[in-house]
Formats: sequence, structure tokens, C-alpha cells
Amino acid sequence: MALCALSLLVGCADDTDSIGIPSDADVVVSDVKTYNFTTRSVKLGAVTANSSKSYFGRVHDAASDIDVTADFLAQFHVLEDYTLPSADKLVKDAEGKVVCDGVELRMYFNTYKGDGNTPLKVELYELDKDNVLSEAETYYTDQDLSVFINPQRTTPVVAKTFTAEDQTVDPSERAAEGYYKNILLTLPVEDGQRILQAAVDHPEYFKDSYQLIHNVLPGYYFKYKGGNGAMLAIDVCVLNVHFHYYDKDGGLVDGLARFSSTQEVIQSTRIENKGIDELMSYANDGDGNPTQAFTFLTSPAGIATEVILPVDEIYEGHDNDSISRARIVLTRMNDGASGSAFGTPTSLLMVRRTAYDSFFSHRQVADGATAYISNFDAGANTFTFENINYLLSYLYHTKKEVMAQEGLTSEAYNAANPYWNRVWLVPVVTAVNSSNVVTSVQHDFSLCSARLVGGTKPLSMQVIYSMYTK
Repeated sequence: MALCALSLLVGCADDTDSIGIPSDADVVVSDVKTYNFTTRSVKLGAVTANSSKSYFGRVHDAASDIDVTADFLAQFHVLEDYTLPSADKLVKDAEGKVVCDGVELRMYFNTYKGDGNTPLKVELYELDKDNVLSEAETYYTDQDLSVFINPQRTTPVVAKTFTAEDQTVDPSERAAEGYYKNILLTLPVEDGQRILQAAVDHPEYFKDSYQLIHNVLPGYYFKYKGGNGAMLAIDVCVLNVHFHYYDKDGGLVDGLARFSSTQEVIQSTRIENKGIDELMSYANDGDGNPTQAFTFLTSPAGIATEVILPVDEIYEGHDNDSISRARIVLTRMNDGASGSAFGTPTSLLMVRRTAYDSFFSHRQVADGATAYISNFDAGANTFTFENINYLLSYLYHTKKEVMAQEGLTSEAYNAANPYWNRVWLVPVVTAVNSSNVVTSVQHDFSLCSARLVGGTKPLSMQVIYSMYTK
């Protein structure tokens, strides 16, 4: 054994001495080059309506001269196998029906844009059990939500004019820690009685949210009916149905059945923008070419910035080299317009133009290879995409493969795929898990806008190559 070990050591000595040390035939060198690229404004149109929040109200943005109106519909979630106290314990009327003591629907929100004292009006409509929004469908912000209203109940369940800062609540209570802003809508007790009676007669309807939505509570459309100057970001809507029942000792006890609009069910926001076309005609000429030394970002469902990447130029003469770093920095222009309800986007998604629709409809996340996230740096006033080398490589090598398969020249490929080297920058909100890994990317509906240096002003990016010499 000793002789074998010695022979192995001696036999491997020449190989292990050079591990991790490049030989004369394997030397890595770097080259740094700078390339210009261009940007322009593009109109997004309707976007996917899936969002962790719902939006309600109307505001005018002084900086962009855009009016944004939003309203929404919401389904309601029930805990699995939800049950009421036994039927013999519930308080009933003379006809043996469960008595409802009141129904309230509260729209809870932490934040809003605009004037908290401006009046807004909402009309609440019951949705149709026979025309339910489906998880299998993709809904967009231009969806006509009125088509989902119960055709047997076309008048509002309730209508209310309110303000974001509820003046009916004592100021000390509104200022107290833990106070959760909300709009209270009082519904007819008949609606609550119908829900309670269904829970007694058909407990199977409360087995899960699907059964509840299709048989008892399809949800509500919160329709915007008036007011201008405030936009609420609704975190959750909660439906509370009050009743009484007897405990085991015969005492009368308050009961509450609660249903909430959570991410387990659908919430769909409708967005209407006025002024987008005028803004686009200011930013671009009739052929879509920029006419200003900047591009726009407006959200929700507004304008994105398109970046045309100089992929062919970057790889010219570097076919056998690898890109170790490629960095893009975009500077926000200070607008100076006063009275704007819009803020600066907190995060931008960079996604290939040709993959934009599928990215959101399939609820994908940025992978750091073909899609990237950049957070706004307020100190530097910039959005920075630190390293898009994988994206450049993907675009270039995909092009080469298709050219080889179809026998195309570079010019023919570019003509057949005019958007192959273009990416869109879109305002988004992200969610992360406990490991700080991004778990969802959604359109930012919270009213934001910015102007980015670019357009008629070419921008530059730095590319670092790694190459091997022999």
C-alpha cells in the first residue's frame, strides 16, 4: 500500500503543479470598448390586469397632462370547508330563515395618490354566477367589466360618495397607530341572509373559493362614477356578514362570516388613459422616430422606453470572444412640474420586445439572462442594468442559429425580425421571498412617470471582452 501511494504521488506530481495556473497557450486578456445605442418612446396600450392591489379613482398628472381613471372587480376567498355554527344554534326568523344582522363591505388601503379630501363616487354591482372570470384566461386593463354584472340585478347594490381621508372618523383615531384606512359600504341585509342561508342549505358551496364564487358569491364590480383628484391603491376588500347564534349554555353570541379578496382569487383593474396619444405625438414623429432628447415612462398602461441594442456591432470581430461585462445606465430628467400626483417608478423591467406579452401573461420573473430588474437610485438619479452580457449573447447566438438553419444573410434576418435586438423598459413592482429571491413581477399600477435622457441623444454603453491567446 505504501508503494502504491508513493507511485500515485510521483505519477501525479507533474499534473497537479499547474492546476489553476494558465499555461502559455491559455492566457486570458481583456478588451474594453464603448458603443452607442438609441432609445425611443413606445405606447404600451392595454396591459395584463393581474395585480396584488386594485385601483380606484381618477387623477390628472400635470407633468404629462394625462388623465387616469381606474375601477375594478373582485372575487372573494373562503377558507376551505368553512362552516357556520350548527343550524339549530343559529337565530332564525318566523319562517325559519337565518337572520342576518347586517352586511358591510370595506375597501382597505394604506396609500393613495392625490388629494385625500376630494370626493369620489363608487357604485357597487353584483357579478354574474353564470359568467365568472376564469383563472385560465388573461384579462387586460381595457376589459369592459360591466359584462360580468349579474343581468338579473343591473341596478347598483349600493352607491356612495366618499373621500380617502374619512372625515366621519375622529382625527385622533385616523392618526392612531394601527388605523387602517377604509371605505365602508353598507349592503342590504337580504344579501347577507342569502349567503347565510346558502351556508346552511348547501355547505358544499363553501368547500372552497371555486364553489363559493360559482354558486353563492361571484364578487362585485366597484364602478367609478365621479370625482377627480385621488387614486386609491386597494390592498383588500372584506365582506363581513353579521349574525347571532346560541352557545352551549343558551347564551346569545355575536357571529361573523368573513370573505376577502385575496391573491387566491381574481382581482381585475380597468384602466383608462386620456392624453397618451398626444404625449406620443410629442415624443415621436409620424414614423415613430424620437423628436426629443428624452423618452417617456408612464404607468399604468401608458408608455415604455424602447432600447435598440447594437448587438451586431458589439460582436463584429469578437465571434470567438466572450462578453464578461456589459452595463447600461439610464438617467432620469428632473421634471420640475408642480402638482403632479405621479411619482418616479421604483423598478424597471428590461424584457425583449418580442417576449413582452408572454412574460406578463405567463407570470414569469426576471431571470437575469433574458429579463432584468433595475431599482431606481435616487442618489444618482439613475436606473442601472449592471450586466446584460447574457442577453446580448442570447440575441446574437439565436440570430446565428436561425441564419444557419434558414440560410439567411444578416441583412435578411434583420428584415424578417425587425425587433430582434430591441428591449422594453417597463415600470413594475416585484415581490421577494425570505431569501430575497424575486417571486413575482407585475405592472406598476401606482401612477408613476419619468423622462429618461435619450431619444434624439445617443447613449453609450461599455462592453468588456474576455479572450484567449495562444
